[in-house]
Amino acid sequence: MEKIKFKYVLSIIFLVNTTVIVFFFKDLAIELEYIFLPVFFTYFFIDSLTVIIPYMNDAVFSGKQFKKFLKALPDYSTEKLKQLKDKNNRIALLIFLVYFSFLTIIGILYLNIEAFSRFHMYVLFFFLNTADYTCILIWCPFRSIFLKNKCCTTCRISNWDRIMKFYILFFIINPYTIGLGIIGVIVFLIWEYFHYANPERFYQVSNYSLSCKECTDNFCKNKK
Repeated sequence: MEKIKFKYVLSIIFLVNTTVIVFFFKDLAIELEYIFLPVFFTYFFIDSLTVIIPYMNDAVFSGKQFKKFLKALPDYSTEKLKQLKDKNNRIALLIFLVYFSFLTIIGILYLNIEAFSRFHMYVLFFFLNTADYTCILIWCPFRSIFLKNKCCTTCRISNWDRIMKFYILFFIINPYTIGLGIIGVIVFLIWEYFHYANPERFYQVSNYSLSCKECTDNFCKNKK
């Protein structure tokens, strides 16, 4: 959790600095763009690797797709697991359609409105990055409104976060932004494959690692 808090603070710094530079120092933004693009690409690339490489991932909420986090409950109900999986799949599909339709509309507006520059898209990207950590640490609309899960550990879409913030970068055509977009897709596909192939790893009815008693987050409001 301390890592998440550090990343949250860092995301706010990225967002505030980018916003100030883009809206008040446009000439400086142009000069800094190709200096910092490789830096941000490297940061987010390494951060994504810590999620998809099993030995680098020590967080249950983002690593529960891996076998090392599975503590299978004996005699769990396969029927109940199937019902939970099907229900969560339907809600996840709804979230996917609504969320990415909204970002696609923004992307189309960017491509067709001259006043909407790529620097505004960078600000949006860093806003989405900050929103990601806000969802983890403070309040998540996907959890509270749609999925109704108790915390990130039991969330159906935990590892959608990369594609949810990297997707908007596809509309900015350069190797770094496209590269991050592809990384987001890879993280998403790995997560969805494991959810399809090993759903027992993703739900508390079958995986004891997802229970409150196994939680190591001392600040979790659900922990008992």
